Amino acid sequence: MHIKLLGCNGRFTHSTLSLFYVRESFHKNIPSATISLCQQTINDSYYDALLDLTDQQPDIICFSVYIWNHKRIKRFIGDLKRMSAATQIIIGGPEAKQLQISHPKLCLIKGEVEGLSANFYTDLTSGKLQKFYEATTSTDFHSPYQPSDFASHLANRHIYYESSRGCPFQCSYCLSATATNLRHLPRQQVTQELTEILEHNPKIIRFIDRTFNAITTRTTELWQYIIDLDTPCHFHFEIAPDLFTPAMFTVLAKAQVNRFQFEIGLQSTNPKTLQQVKRKTDTATALANIKKLVALDTIHLHVDLILGLPHETYTTYRQSFNDVFDTGCHYIQMGLLKILPDTPISIDHPELIPSSHPPYELLATPYLTPEELKELYWFGECVEKFYNTHFFKPLFTYLRFQGECGFDFFLHLLHTCKKHDFFSKAATQKLLGEMLVKAGEERNDLGQYLEILQFCWLHSGMRKLPDHLPQLNLKELKAKIYQNSPQNHPNHYTYKERNLFFRQAEFAYFSKETVQTIFPETTSGKTLCFLPPPEERTAIFKQAKILVFDHKKG
Repeated sequence: MHIKLLGCNGRFTHSTLSLFYVRESFHKNIPSATISLCQQTINDSYYDALLDLTDQQPDIICFSVYIWNHKRIKRFIGDLKRMSAATQIIIGGPEAKQLQISHPKLCLIKGEVEGLSANFYTDLTSGKLQKFYEATTSTDFHSPYQPSDFASHLANRHIYYESSRGCPFQCSYCLSATATNLRHLPRQQVTQELTEILEHNPKIIRFIDRTFNAITTRTTELWQYIIDLDTPCHFHFEIAPDLFTPAMFTVLAKAQVNRFQFEIGLQSTNPKTLQQVKRKTDTATALANIKKLVALDTIHLHVDLILGLPHETYTTYRQSFNDVFDTGCHYIQMGLLKILPDTPISIDHPELIPSSHPPYELLATPYLTPEELKELYWFGECVEKFYNTHFFKPLFTYLRFQGECGFDFFLHLLHTCKKHDFFSKAATQKLLGEMLVKAGEERNDLGQYLEILQFCWLHSGMRKLPDHLPQLNLKELKAKIYQNSPQNHPNHYTYKERNLFFRQAEFAYFSKETVQTIFPETTSGKTLCFLPPPEERTAIFKQAKILVFDHKKG
């Protein structure tokens, strides 16, 4: 018996953890079977992918169905019915029930594969599978990876890992809303499995635990273990910011730059909205803790807002964005609400109208006019293009420093982008900069605004200013500093390194107001030196190293 497992991912760097669990369960219960795992993406050539799927004529093909691959897998199954109607098809995953396709040999599994009864495997080996099997909840799960996976199925991909199943929350928009059985693996098992995974030098391990920091002691112990590791690997966690404790901050204060990445599902700061979706959050504490995490300056922080939740009006969404913008987090994800079938929100809020097809995006809500919903959607796309790159972080720091309203700034920027047909063009760094210049043309602080953009450009590693910015005589300043600088400059170079230092460096003089935004303790204008990023990552984003340079110092 040949069983083929298909992982159809959103992009190449992703992988389908569930199919590795399926493979392990099949190996355990049907040891005589030949099991092959095939990973594709939804962007692969369809016909090539179909040929790959049917290669070696498998007897059984298993699919894990999600909202992002639903359409493609439905097409696969329809074509397999025409090519080989005798092939047994097994589907599972959160979107499997919604597939709605007729096939004479289609079997649907609901639940965790470890919880399938022995009857399922007996029926499978005898060729008498029923149409539907429901698994019980399993408390016995472990990392499903084999050593050979890391050089084949997982090469150059993110490694997904779960140390717990279930969720402590019952958010009505989430499929986990009804999964009340929260289970955590023992800490010793987690550290042992991570040690085995790290032997293969992955670049990133993404924990898929719904709320990793739900248990204080367990969280701090595992974070301390990760901090103590000698590895360049990054670790990604979904966390609840209002559940942080002083002990967690104490541990994180010792973390290396970029060792951790946190995804924070804030969703809204409107109390009525959070109550409606059953998202229990102490918003004031959450926002304060995000600011504390930003201040550590070592952890990449990704904060989620959802557009279209119940009772979220234009005014409350504006406030939610401003609350998040003011934290200084590094990435603001502004996703449109997806009303997934069988979630409580799809039942409790019939006034929210979703698309009838995956990924079930919101089409209409009584809390926003059609024009407001449309504008806020494009507002999120504008934030994605400009805020969620690393090119202009100093500009947004400046806006916060000035006490400027983040929402109003991006709304004006959105209108500028639409006027110049921005969204139909490739969002290059140069085009982004041009739009920011055009959006700032009527600002009262235009001179300093443009100076901040000059700094952004040089800080991003560029050695020459673009045409859309006022030019600085960088060559002349560099020549002057070279001539007037000593042979040995403490903390910068020795006489042996002097020429290399100046070949790599760019210099620019900035006003007191601009430098205070970057170095708040400074009281006067300064010449800043921009050097290539150091080999060892010393900042969250890999940007030019900045030195305050006094060329008269000897």
